[in-house]
Amino acid sequence: MNVVDRSPENKIIAENLGKAGRPKSAEKRNLILDSATDLFLENGFGATSMDMVAKTAGVSKQTVYSHFKNKDALFTSVINKKCKDYQMDAEHMRSDGHAAAEILSVVGNQFVKLLRDPGVIAMYQLVIGEATSNPHVAELFYEAGPQQAMDVLSKMMQLHPELNLARKDADYWTNAYFNLLKGEFHMRTMLGLPHPMSDDEINTEVQKNVQQILLLIKNCPLS
Repeated sequence: MNVVDRSPENKIIAENLGKAGRPKSAEKRNLILDSATDLFLENGFGATSMDMVAKTAGVSKQTVYSHFKNKDALFTSVINKKCKDYQMDAEHMRSDGHAAAEILSVVGNQFVKLLRDPGVIAMYQLVIGEATSNPHVAELFYEAGPQQAMDVLSKMMQLHPELNLARKDADYWTNAYFNLLKGEFHMRTMLGLPHPMSDDEINTEVQKNVQQILLLIKNCPLS
């Protein structure tokens, strides 16, 4: 389930490689991302500056800008990195001969684990808190995280021979599947309420949702 990663963050890297003529330090890039993540969570998007990121990461401001052209690109890359950590990106969400149920199962387990990550919960809460005064940060978050994951899974549903859905239908069922996966736990975690689940419990719930969505796709044609 591998493809070339064409995410925004890697486009930025490619552009910088061409400009500099030599590879940028992967360690410094990851250090910048980790520092930026901590600062965004601590101070919010609006109150975090590129100067603060450079100081926290222990690098020059020029180094930060050599990897990320602006704060929007940096924030987008922070979200992209977290999605990639949980394989919720184009590099991993591919069929390559696997059954639709198997793909949906893998995606479902990773998606639930992603939403249960304390850092992700904190980022959701941060974005919601800033959305009224700074809707731009909500747009960045949505496009880099939820929208990217939905686009990739929708594409898989369009191309998979078992499903072969039209784009409009694939978009609809992708959204329905992710909403099924959220269930009760997502609301509770967003409210800071405990909802412990073991990996086996997560998988059991995911399998139920996989069966439901495949039955709905089969028995409720939209087109």
